[in-house]
Amino acid sequence: MARPPNADGQRTRLAILAAALDLFADKGFFGTSLRDVARAVGVRESALYNYFPSKDALFEALIAQDHHDKAERLSLVMDAPVTDVSALLEQVAISALASFVRPPQEKMFRILLSDGTRLARDGRINLYERLSDGRGRLQDLMRRLSAEGWLRPEDPRTLAIAFTSPLIVWRHLHAIKADLPMLRRPKTFARQHVRQFLSGAAMPAATPVRPLPTRRRQP
Repeated sequence: MARPPNADGQRTRLAILAAALDLFADKGFFGTSLRDVARAVGVRESALYNYFPSKDALFEALIAQDHHDKAERLSLVMDAPVTDVSALLEQVAISALASFVRPPQEKMFRILLSDGTRLARDGRINLYERLSDGRGRLQDLMRRLSAEGWLRPEDPRTLAIAFTSPLIVWRHLHAIKADLPMLRRPKTFARQHVRQFLSGAAMPAATPVRPLPTRRRQP
């Protein structure tokens, strides 16, 4: 079988992105030079400019790749017909938590934690847009669930923030390797989170939410 056109170039480009992600995560964006990336890939620094004209362009390509991966993951979950809003949102939450522990996602998050504020202040990235990556698709889902009567007719942006915030907290705790049951049992955490979310957002007739059992006081 004939090789696809520019196969070597595509492999080199992917190798550059992988090396940059590793180095940015370990040494920081500002502590890594294009020479470091070229050395890790095994190419001349001058050859790197055939693929990325600057370190900023290389970082933007990493962000674009990350965004594409997230969009594909969300589309697989969100585009199906809704028959059970609780099951759907659990699937969305579990999928998000599973993506957070993937090595590329962990590395990208380390970069944002260490250098994100400075990158945003310097105008190199839109930190708000980056931190809310994927929220647009989630807003669309919340708008759809409200329109179909599953959720209260609230602002979809507010609903998306309310849904994602506990997941982002989970991601921060995972990043610092906190020893917590919620990290060891992500599916249980996702189910509890969705239950809590729906106790405030669901339409009463759509998904009845039973109150959690309360502990009786000792006389």
